[in-house]
Amino acid sequence: MTNKFTVNNMLTERETGRVTKIYAMTPDRQPFDLLDVSILKHYGVITMEGLHEKMAVYAIEGDLKQQGHSVTLTLATREDAEKFITHIAPLYNDVLQ
Repeated sequence: MTNKFTVNNMLTERETGRVTKIYAMTPDRQPFDLLDVSILKHYGVITMEGLHEKMAVYAIEGDLKQQGHSVTLTLATREDAEKFITHIAPLYNDVLQ
């Protein structure tokens, strides 16, 4: 399956190497952050429990942080980010037009 988005860049913390943002672009050139998983939750694509389960299955290490209605994910390494892009990010295809 082809993704309806392209990954442009990853933002990592210099000291820890943790990935805090994965910048992507929709087909109509709208930027968004793949690690803003509240989009997936809002559209009912996945629950937070389901996200935790998928992360465990694919051995993706990261921290979910909820602030109001926003839920963001910080990943432990670039390797975790690559696994996230491969195994979890395709869920955004259900949301993107």
